[in-house]
Amino acid sequence: MIAREPMIRLFACIRRTRCGVALIVMAFAAMVMSGCVKSEKAYQQSEKPAAPNYDAAYAASEEASRKAPQNAQQKLRLYQTRVEAAQFHVRQGITHLEQHENQAAVAEFETAIKIDPSFMLARQELDYARQLVAAENQGPGTAAASAASTRAGSPGERSSPPERANDESNAERLLGSPPSLQPLSRDSLSLQMHEDARVVFRTIGKLAGLNVIFDPEFPENKSVSIDLINVTLQQALRVACVEAKAFWKPVTGNIIMILPDNAGKRRQEEEQVLKKIYLQHTQSAQELTELTASVQAMLDLRHVQAVPRDNAILIRDTPDKILLATRLIEDSDRGRAEVVVQISILQVRRDRARSLGIQPGGSTTLSFVPGSPLGPAGSVLLDKLGQISKGDFALTIPSAVASALMSDSATRIIQNPQVRVSDGESARLRVGDRIPVATGSFQATVGAGVGVNTQFQYIDVGVNIDLLPRVNPDHSVSMKLGVEVSSLNGRVNIGGVEQPVISQRRIDHEIRLQEGEVSVLGGLAERSQSKSVTGWPGLSRLPLLRYLFSGEDVNNSENEVLIVVIPKLVRGRELAHESLQALSVGTDGDLMLRQQEEVSPPASAGMQPQSTFMEAKGVTLAGDQGLEKDNPPILRLDPAVASLKTGERTMIQVQVENVEDLFSAALMFRYDPALLSVDDVQHGDLLSGGSQEVAIMQRIDKAKGEAGIFTTRQPNTAGVSGKGVLLNLVVTRLAEGPATLQLAEVGTRSSRQRTLPLKVLKGSVELP
Repeated sequence: MIAREPMIRLFACIRRTRCGVALIVMAFAAMVMSGCVKSEKAYQQSEKPAAPNYDAAYAASEEASRKAPQNAQQKLRLYQTRVEAAQFHVRQGITHLEQHENQAAVAEFETAIKIDPSFMLARQELDYARQLVAAENQGPGTAAASAASTRAGSPGERSSPPERANDESNAERLLGSPPSLQPLSRDSLSLQMHEDARVVFRTIGKLAGLNVIFDPEFPENKSVSIDLINVTLQQALRVACVEAKAFWKPVTGNIIMILPDNAGKRRQEEEQVLKKIYLQHTQSAQELTELTASVQAMLDLRHVQAVPRDNAILIRDTPDKILLATRLIEDSDRGRAEVVVQISILQVRRDRARSLGIQPGGSTTLSFVPGSPLGPAGSVLLDKLGQISKGDFALTIPSAVASALMSDSATRIIQNPQVRVSDGESARLRVGDRIPVATGSFQATVGAGVGVNTQFQYIDVGVNIDLLPRVNPDHSVSMKLGVEVSSLNGRVNIGGVEQPVISQRRIDHEIRLQEGEVSVLGGLAERSQSKSVTGWPGLSRLPLLRYLFSGEDVNNSENEVLIVVIPKLVRGRELAHESLQALSVGTDGDLMLRQQEEVSPPASAGMQPQSTFMEAKGVTLAGDQGLEKDNPPILRLDPAVASLKTGERTMIQVQVENVEDLFSAALMFRYDPALLSVDDVQHGDLLSGGSQEVAIMQRIDKAKGEAGIFTTRQPNTAGVSGKGVLLNLVVTRLAEGPATLQLAEVGTRSSRQRTLPLKVLKGSVELP
């Protein structure tokens, strides 16, 4: 860009040249001026955007920077408008999220990333908004799974040397966790038993399809009472452990061991896991040590070690504690928020001086100048004193100084530093000089002489900023801020050493600002005025005439410092939804993690046959058909027809004939809940053999008209053979009308858990 004074000299030169040369020079000047005007216009548009149109300001800054690539001030303006435009779109996107306009929010965040690809806050909010959109389009859970897969990533495959192939194949066969049980049934059951603890555990194991073994120290002949209604198999196993003061651990996928519950046995028998947890965002060894100590103290870990070289934590403990430690470490190791603090410092100094008037001389000199010598060497002899006359004296007439001077100077210093710092980390910025200041001296004998050694300390003079920010969840920033603006204001001699005089303006305080909020930390103004008058007494105070006999000096000085702070978030705090939720961790003596279904009632309304012990393979509902062979095992309901009035109750028997090694049976009845009601289920004499207790689990849903029943003999007992009553159903008639109690499903098993073939004869009861 061409300055104004050179342009004036250029046109003056053009006027002194010939016409042709003048036209060429004018054409060249016009081209230069056109480019300069466009660049200046673009610069002014980017400097003063109309209204809060950040996109237009950013576009104008880009255009101006492209046309004036060497303009450092314009480059800084481009960076500033880029950040402001990106932050504007992020704020718009957050507003759309609050109004549940997720698609619009995604568009705003994408625009912000397009403007400033390094804006991490925009990327975080974009991922969150996309998860919400995916959840809306594909149902709940899809977005969470996608986010989890995105965070997990997929590490690249790494080829192994041939000599280590066997070692890696062996490592792949190692278990990553202790044995765990196969998913147990969520079917509901009711269980009533008063038996030895070993019998109770074996019964529950049979119901769950599990093999149960006992620790040698588990006591025998310990009676346990179980009375449970509508619980799951897992809940029944947990209640039995509480009653028997025991705990269980899986040995394989279908074998559990029951052990006495005491500290020594738990320490000896509880399975442990070794895991190395790598950290991503923890930087210093101190942070690693603090995180390790906090996790160890919170979970009472017995074996935990920090590995600073790998930036990891090595833990060996029970699986539940390992999971909790991993959860806590991942929550603590999230990326810190980052903030850019823009500090604008404006210092304006203006000095004005005025000197006006005539300053006459304030003194005169009377000297003795004799015309002829009156004594030797200019002295006067006593006998010649009478010869002294007024001609022997000379009087010096004083001079007067007329002054009319005015000076006006203005100085403007602008500092606009930006500091980017992570949440909770301190930052220091020093812009200026380091000035030595003598702090002491001492004498040292050097050879035959004595020397003086002076000690110096360097002081930072200029703009000094100390900053410690804290980013809050609501996008506000709490800052502990110290801003100092100092300058060298002269020197003074102290003890023979020239010492600097430093003027200082400093602010130290703690504030909390919203993202993008402007705060004026200090507007420090200093104004000084001095006035001095020199002249003849009396005459210097006469109106108007005083300027003929006196001089007046007036000095005005103004110095103002303005400090403005603006925080801008570039990366928000990474908080997962799980981090805001509490976890159930059991008791102080028994730390454990539990799934929600372990403490909630069963979700299934009916009792569906399980493949492990309730299959009905080989069972057909024969009705009144004849039997295909002699003496097959059959099942019938008795009576086939029951006449009841409203409110009357009767008992329906489930009879079985010609069975061999019958150990358990599962049945499902259906009926009209508006006409009938199954109130109770009682065991018959077949499975008990007249002496043993029989376990009965029932699930009666009177709203749907379904009754699921499972009955079994005690573990480690043989099955029964012959005929008899399997179950007794207590049925009540609720209303008049033809009703039917229908046996819909049935399954039987032997003592070896094999399916028994069975045919149903008379599988329904009619109530006309």
